[in-house]
Amino acid sequence: MTAPTPFLVVAVTGRALAASAARGGHRVAVLDCFADRDTRALAALCRSVVSPRALRLDSRALLRAAGTLAPGAGLVYGSGLEGRPGLLRRLAAGRPLYGNRPEVVAAVRDPARFFPLLDRLGLPHPEVRHRRPADPAGWLVKRPGGAGGVHVRHAGAGRPPADAYYQRLERGRTLSALFLADGARACLLGINRQWTTRACPGMPFLYGGAVGGVRLAPRVEPDLRAGLDGLVAASGIVGLNGIDFILRGNRWLVLELNPRPTATVELYDADYPRGLFDWHLRACGGELPRRPAAARAIRAHAVVHASAPGRADAGFAFPAWCRDIPMPGTRFAAGDPVCTVHASGPDAERALALLHRRRATLQGALREAAA
Repeated sequence: MTAPTPFLVVAVTGRALAASAARGGHRVAVLDCFADRDTRALAALCRSVVSPRALRLDSRALLRAAGTLAPGAGLVYGSGLEGRPGLLRRLAAGRPLYGNRPEVVAAVRDPARFFPLLDRLGLPHPEVRHRRPADPAGWLVKRPGGAGGVHVRHAGAGRPPADAYYQRLERGRTLSALFLADGARACLLGINRQWTTRACPGMPFLYGGAVGGVRLAPRVEPDLRAGLDGLVAASGIVGLNGIDFILRGNRWLVLELNPRPTATVELYDADYPRGLFDWHLRACGGELPRRPAAARAIRAHAVVHASAPGRADAGFAFPAWCRDIPMPGTRFAAGDPVCTVHASGPDAERALALLHRRRATLQGALREAAA
């Protein structure tokens, strides 16, 4: 008889969490949208629960598979549930929850509550409106609860969703912070520079990748740390989380809070002997590291999207620096994510140079294989 799996990982893609869990000796079952080859190798159980209509978790398939494959297992979730607190509540029923409670997620992803909270805490953010500006130039329209940039458009480009809100577009460096929280204070793990990709028409702010190890000015970092402490104490968030912000000079502006482990976990996971999955569990129990681990390298990753319709050929050999490797026979539409490319170096410049070379090499090999 197979031993029960103690943890259930649910995310749009669960491979990074499964890899981190394996480093800490934690057995997991993974339910995500892809059930990629390397995710299957890392997890005790793995199944795709993608919606047949869109790249999102199918609620019925997810709940059914969770009850069948991992009844009672502790829930650790990543992206895909930010805008679905009702589904999160049903998924978490009858099992330990390692992450933010559904009501906390709903509160910090609701612009009508989150931005007034920032105002009360004295944390700066771009101007936000709940009605369409008379002149939409210089404004973004966002859908609450989205992730990976799929929920962001330029205002005036098409009809907005009924629940959309508007945020003024600010110029500056687009950064994110990965941190652990225990419900009262935060431990800042790293600052990242991230970029977008135009691989999918109509999604100009789609997440393209990130590089870690960003250094902030001496005047900025203490202010960011204090701001995170205040935000954690006011919201009660726990575990691994991320915050996106714009940096302009010595002023930082909060864009949004991601109340769950983000894609940038991988940029720091190798610096922790038992991985950040293990620290996520511990932080949810009220324990934080005394200090963040010293970085052994600067890491970067980038998402590679299909340039044309096709499928993963069983004979195609993905290089060792690729992750999220699709199962043979997987079909892609133009713009669909194929895999991620990873690189590291002694500094961001060399890590990014290697990343760009590897991405170009893989894209060329994919085009040649499809010819």
